[in-house]
Amino acid sequence: MARIEDFQAKDVMTKDFITAKPDDKVSDAIGLMGKHGIAEIPILSDGKVIGLVAEDMFVKKRHLPFSTKLANIMSKPPNVKEGDDIVEVCELLLSSGYRGVPVRSQDRKYVGFVSRSDIIKMIPDIDELGKSIVGDYMTPSPSTIREHDTVIKAKNMMENIDEKVIPVTDKHGRLSGMVGIKDIIKESRPVSRHEKGERSGEKDSPSKDLEIRSIMVSPPITTSPKESIHSAARKMSEHNISTLVAVEDEDIKGILTQIDLIETIASFRESDQVYVQITGLEEDPDVYDQMYQMVQKYLQKFNNVLKPLVLNIHVVTHRTEGHEKKYSIRLRLNTDRGMYYAKKFDWNIMRALDDGLTSLRKKIFQDKEKKLDRYRQHPKYRESR
Repeated sequence: MARIEDFQAKDVMTKDFITAKPDDKVSDAIGLMGKHGIAEIPILSDGKVIGLVAEDMFVKKRHLPFSTKLANIMSKPPNVKEGDDIVEVCELLLSSGYRGVPVRSQDRKYVGFVSRSDIIKMIPDIDELGKSIVGDYMTPSPSTIREHDTVIKAKNMMENIDEKVIPVTDKHGRLSGMVGIKDIIKESRPVSRHEKGERSGEKDSPSKDLEIRSIMVSPPITTSPKESIHSAARKMSEHNISTLVAVEDEDIKGILTQIDLIETIASFRESDQVYVQITGLEEDPDVYDQMYQMVQKYLQKFNNVLKPLVLNIHVVTHRTEGHEKKYSIRLRLNTDRGMYYAKKFDWNIMRALDDGLTSLRKKIFQDKEKKLDRYRQHPKYRESR
């Protein structure tokens, strides 16, 4: 066992990582991802990492031809130094949205690749998480999908709730499996091509009417709200999965994801500042600034009761037939006293955010009052009166 401050990127990175070349095709990358169970592939040229492709690209770009060269779709990846501490690495993974990034040495040579999975493997060795349980960090009441729902519905749901894996239930509402982006990618096959080799539209896809039960993973690997974080992390590593469903008495209580654990590690920063991440937003930069200003005002109020550590805000934009926009905002606040959640809808994005932050504030102060009531009922308190 060791303290979190003792871990550096070089301690957890994978040295023999899978790579591709700029002239390789989309079909080559998908094949490598499926074979090795990875989500990102660095693109190397003359021994240097010049780009990165991620499986998310192949889901979002629905009409992308399988013959497309990776050089035409790769993005410029961030990277970390081998001496960077693991908290910094987790912050970079959160801010970039990638599930893995290249690692370079002091002389700027690429020496490895560090992914969420690599970090999860080290969690059982972290002293500070020794007393933590799944219930402390899981997302309660997760969204689910039915066995007979279509793959297209699952894909749209993943985009809306910003989750890569969703629990599947049977007709009685009981957990029966899991479906993830990787399962959907396996079924994403072009059935016809235009003259220029473009992939046919989604309406012609053989997966359009495919039911979830045909591609889901069953039986699912589960945990419980009372299981230790160390034990849950071991399960993720042993089964090479990113999500565990927390079940109690056959009821789905929550889900624990790699992101939840990465956020937990990022919360161990020495700085007094709160790590704030906004994802899914399609608006201009001015909206970001307005949102951050509002967030900071609320965080100051929260700080009077507890210590905020990480605030994640995910925005989904819904467009109506009249081209009006409606926003749903999901908030998750990691604090020194546990997790708080809120979700709000509104035609005005700032009003939705304000309502969401207000909801968090109410929950925080309600918890404070409950603790005070329990304290007032204590015999020692009554004696002092």
